[in-house]
Amino acid sequence: MLKRLFKILLALIVIIAIGGGYLYFRLHNTIENVLEAQNNWRSEVLEFPLIFAGDIEYEGEEHIRFAPGWGEKDSEDYFSYVFLWMINEDPNLNASDLENIVNIYFDGLMNTGAITNFNFFKKIPKTQSSFHQTDKNTFEGSIKLYDEFFKKGIIVLNAKIKSEYCPVKENYLIWFYLSPQEKNHQIWDQFTEVHLNIKCR
Repeated sequence: MLKRLFKILLALIVIIAIGGGYLYFRLHNTIENVLEAQNNWRSEVLEFPLIFAGDIEYEGEEHIRFAPGWGEKDSEDYFSYVFLWMINEDPNLNASDLENIVNIYFDGLMNTGAITNFNFFKKIPKTQSSFHQTDKNTFEGSIKLYDEFFKKGIIVLNAKIKSEYCPVKENYLIWFYLSPQEKNHQIWDQFTEVHLNIKCR
């Protein structure tokens, strides 16, 4: 019995090690971030398919800029960040599709967070998002999700999402602006300072 438990434990360690190595190399790529922001805004670039949300079937890249206090639950800019999807195909977004994509994204992210925190059997509450279209290419709404990384509880993000086409790169761009802060907070002014370092026109 002990021998069998040892083999199971060893197999789990190997799986975790392989998964950790894969995760490390996927997160530490050499792709340049196309988003310009202040120097104290942390940068990250991921490739599709996203390691935590493979069901989002796009091809392309995710470019992220995190506000300085993004990972500090008592900070004014906690969980405030901008990310951009540069994808090859036209997403033809509507509010319902966007809600589904955002739910998959954050459910995957937080469940992956539980695994990296060795909470293998933790039941993460499902993400609930709601969006409405404000003009042809812009959506606004909210995302209710469980923050497994920092707060270990439910948070609500205010969200603005817009899409455009970049003919120079022949990519479709989807911008995500997310923060628990209301739209009159200064973080939303800082979001407008995050911009592309490439020309689209």
